[in-house]
Amino acid sequence: MQKKNPPAVTADSSPRNHADQDEFLLFRDYVAGTRPLKQDKIAPVATRSKQKRPTLPSNNLTAEKLFFFSDEFEIFAETQGTLSYVQNGDDPHLAGRLRRGELAPQVVLDLHGMTAQQAKTELAGLLQYCEQQQFNCACVVHGKGLGILAKKVPNWLIQHPNVRAFHTAPRSWGKHGALLLLLKINQSTEQQFRDLPER
Repeated sequence: MQKKNPPAVTADSSPRNHADQDEFLLFRDYVAGTRPLKQDKIAPVATRSKQKRPTLPSNNLTAEKLFFFSDEFEIFAETQGTLSYVQNGDDPHLAGRLRRGELAPQVVLDLHGMTAQQAKTELAGLLQYCEQQQFNCACVVHGKGLGILAKKVPNWLIQHPNVRAFHTAPRSWGKHGALLLLLKINQSTEQQFRDLPER
């Protein structure tokens, strides 16, 4: 690339133009001898690794878990207040024990910023993970926002057979923006509460 000559500076008796001319000459002296950088606008190509990628677990299990979540099934139409649910035939005091904070969640799922479909998939994954890890208490943070997830999450949860109970979380876990869940594992109720971390 050829060096372009700077435009000619015209002499002017005004002090402002004289100062501009001095600055221009100072700048020209300062950058004398420099060369323009060559621009490379071609995006770098990632080199392919010869190692095989680990196979990801099949999505079939998650798809099976999503079967439990219907968007048409609504029990909780109003979600502004405290939400409480206990599965039919289970101990009716479970929701109260969750409300009092007798146990702390072993895992927390934050759904902030997700679409309904993303949240549904993540919730299915959480329940599957809890089943694998034998966790019986979880916290789902759905937030308040427009209230879309706040309405959908409890209506999804009551459809899942492993959800024994849930209640609006205590203040320390998000209050009206979260739910504490109690899940089924192969233990008695008392054994589950004994094994959970105390708060």
